[in-house]
Amino acid sequence: MDFVSALDRGSLGGLARLCAPDATWWVDTGPDRRGGDPDLAPHGSGRFPLHGLMRMDDKLALMRSLGPHAFPTGCRQIPRRIVAGDDTCVIEVEGYGVHASGREYANRYGFVVDVDPTGAIVAVREYLDTAHAQHVVGDDAPVPRSSLDDPPHHDPPDPVDVPPALATALAMWPALARGDLDAFGALFTADATWWTDSGRRRDLGRHHGRGDLDANGPLHGRVAMSGKLAAMRARLAGGTYASPGIAVTADRWIVDDTLVAVEAHGHAVLGDGARYQNRYLWIVDVRPGGIAGVREYCDTLHVTDLLGVAPEADR
Repeated sequence: MDFVSALDRGSLGGLARLCAPDATWWVDTGPDRRGGDPDLAPHGSGRFPLHGLMRMDDKLALMRSLGPHAFPTGCRQIPRRIVAGDDTCVIEVEGYGVHASGREYANRYGFVVDVDPTGAIVAVREYLDTAHAQHVVGDDAPVPRSSLDDPPHHDPPDPVDVPPALATALAMWPALARGDLDAFGALFTADATWWTDSGRRRDLGRHHGRGDLDANGPLHGRVAMSGKLAAMRARLAGGTYASPGIAVTADRWIVDDTLVAVEAHGHAVLGDGARYQNRYLWIVDVRPGGIAGVREYCDTLHVTDLLGVAPEADR
C-alpha cells in the first residue's frame, strides 16, 4: 500500500525509496506486441506511456519530467482491492486526474508488485486500459503494429499440485482454446459477472457499476456472465477467429483465499489472418459453487487495433 500511497501523493522520492536498485516497471505496448515482450525488447518500446519494460530509475525520471506538466492538479490513485502472496501482491486501483489538455483521465489499474526478501520492490507490472492511456496521455500518437512469433507450448500445471481455487481458475483456458463455451460457461455460478475496462465509455468501466455489452464490443464494463457468453458465441459464429478460440498460457499466479490472480498471455488467429496476442491479468473470485466473478485487465489498444472497436468516441 505504500506504493499506491506514494503514487497518489505524487511522491517520486517516496517511490524510489521503496525500490531495489535494479527494479523495473512494465506497461503493455498496444499494437507493438514485440515492444512489450521483455525478452525481445529488454529496453522497452521507447514510447510513452506504453513503454514496455523500463528501469525504475528511468521511469521515475520520466515521471518527474512530465508529471507536473501533464497533470497540473495531480492524478489520484485510490486502492480498491488487494490479492496478496508471499513475495508478490496485486493491487487494483482507480485513478482520476485532469490532463493538461483538459481531457479527463479515469483509468483502472491492476498493479502487480514483486518484492525481494527485504521488502524492496523489484518489479512493477502495470495492467490498465491502454487505449484510454494512449488517448489522454499519449495524445493518440500512432503506434506501429508488430507481431510475436507463435508462442511456445507450455503444459498446464497438474491440478493435483495446485489449490482447488487455482485449479478452477486455470480450467477456463483449455475450454476457451477449444472454443468449447459450454464447458467454459459451466465453470461459473448462475449469477457470475465478468468485467473488462470500457474504452470510450469511462462511466461503464467502474468496477461495481453496470456495464453494457452493446456499447463497445468486448470493452463492456461489468456484465452478467450469461450475456458475456452470448456475445462470445456470436463472435465465434461470426468468424471473428480463424482459430477455434484463444489459447491462453498462465505465466504467474497468486492464491489468496477465494481470490486467484493470474498473469497470462494469449494467442489467436483472427478471421482476417491477423494475430491476436494479448497479455492479461485476471482476478478470479472462486466460490464453492464455481467462479462468481472475473475482472480482466488486458491491452485494450491491441483489442481496438485488431477488432475495429472505437477506442475513444462518444465519451
